[in-house]
Amino acid sequence: MQATPSRILLVDDDADLLDVLSEWLGMSGYLVQTASDGMKAIAHVKQQRYDLVVSDLNMPGMSGLQLLAMLKTLDPHIMVIMLTGEGTMQDAIAALREGRAFDFLEKPLKDLQHLNQVIERAIARRNPPLPSTLKTPLPANIEALSPRETEIMTLVAQGLENREIASRLYLSEKTIQNHLTRIYEKLKVGNRTQAVNVCHSLGLL
Repeated sequence: MQATPSRILLVDDDADLLDVLSEWLGMSGYLVQTASDGMKAIAHVKQQRYDLVVSDLNMPGMSGLQLLAMLKTLDPHIMVIMLTGEGTMQDAIAALREGRAFDFLEKPLKDLQHLNQVIERAIARRNPPLPSTLKTPLPANIEALSPRETEIMTLVAQGLENREIASRLYLSEKTIQNHLTRIYEKLKVGNRTQAVNVCHSLGLL
């Protein structure tokens, strides 16, 4: 985790859920603020920079999708994870495909460790490591990976196949293969194993 704790804003009209998630994420090392509706969330974001917003999709008044649009207007780089319940799954998928939301999780949340994993990936995309933090300077013939390419290589290193990575990132298998082809070109390698080894040796993962 970064030296300065990441700031997370939780938005939900369920006070009990806010309490549970706030306590959990606080114990996980994050700075957490809560809001019970979209207008209060917007007020917080206008006053304070947040790395990530975790918001329910189905809320009275301002919906999660309306909040998402306003958040992206205020801060185009803010990461947003949507919590979706019955009846809002299609909205969440659409937001992902349009690139507005980073990911969505189904309610009720049964695996808070998985929530942390998704949050870590989102924050890593918003705040990619600077080149100066790499363990080894990149050789002149090696190109730096983009945040998306780094995300894909992280999943490759975990042993996921292309179809699993595609499902996890809500992309097509062809898109994943195209990314991998470009990654191999950048790293000057010919396969997944070599790519993982180079990434680890250069401190890219």
